[in-house]
Amino acid sequence: MKAPGPSERLFQNLQILVIARASYFTNAGLSPSLLSTSMLFVKESNRIPAAKSVLPLIFDENNRKIMSKAIDEQGEDWEQPELDKSIWTYFRKLGVFPVKNQQIDDLLQLNYSKLLEGLDVPNTADISLFWGGLTDFLVNSWSILEEFRLASPLAIKMEREAKKLAQQPKDPRFTRLISFTDMQFENHMLNAVFRLRAGWDKLADYLIVPYYAIPNISKMSWPKKVNRLDKELSNRLNLKQKPLWGNILENARMIAKSGGLREARDYELHKIARRSRETLGEKRSAPSLKQLESFTVIEHHRLQDNFLLFLNLILSGSRASEVAISGR
Repeated sequence: MKAPGPSERLFQNLQILVIARASYFTNAGLSPSLLSTSMLFVKESNRIPAAKSVLPLIFDENNRKIMSKAIDEQGEDWEQPELDKSIWTYFRKLGVFPVKNQQIDDLLQLNYSKLLEGLDVPNTADISLFWGGLTDFLVNSWSILEEFRLASPLAIKMEREAKKLAQQPKDPRFTRLISFTDMQFENHMLNAVFRLRAGWDKLADYLIVPYYAIPNISKMSWPKKVNRLDKELSNRLNLKQKPLWGNILENARMIAKSGGLREARDYELHKIARRSRETLGEKRSAPSLKQLESFTVIEHHRLQDNFLLFLNLILSGSRASEVAISGR
């Protein structure tokens, strides 16, 4: 069926969120990699299709043209993924990463209101819930980046404090117990962890479920939820979609592994929370703040990459024109 667009309110919200991503975080102290599409968790065979699928939707015309050239010149060989470098050979050769305009290879800076145009959306899809879920997912993504933004000056302050402490003469009468800067930084990273875990539920329950009209699975555990989605979708996807779904499944199952995102969030909400060694954790066995930061950054990229794969999944479905020609 031809899907209706978002309501006037959601249309406006989607525009605001894209503009906020494009302008609010630029030159705000964030690592450029946080504002780019890393493709760390997108398989090589899916990277070009994923980029091509969203290319017409890229909000900024200039970025769209540049990304089109990067796609055309990529070839079959990919650079080794690195957080501080673009995945695209074109950008690496030009040396344009990082740059002041940090969103050149951001494949999520899209005109989302046109996402479903021309698609043959499943007749049973709950499109109203889908548009609401899409907006909510993007608000959550903005909130994750905001936690990184707030943590950025704290990381600089922590480094300065550490240098200052190292230069001070040791006084046996005093012991430094804790830095509240460390605690603030840890708090922002943990807030991001909560948001990241929430992002996976939003992706499953309010994007995949309403689009494919899957019975409510919100009360299931994450492994059961993922298995149910796979069972529902395995026979409904075309040949282009199946490799994308396999990639999504692999990432979705990784967050439930021991030491993964689900466990990190659950310890905070349902068990005795773990703290970093620089704050209130066990000094010999607790993870460091650097390890917590690295974990949070990696999980940010995993969620963003999976969202891109989901967009590619629905954009690889039947087009309304194909349905008209076939007479279905």
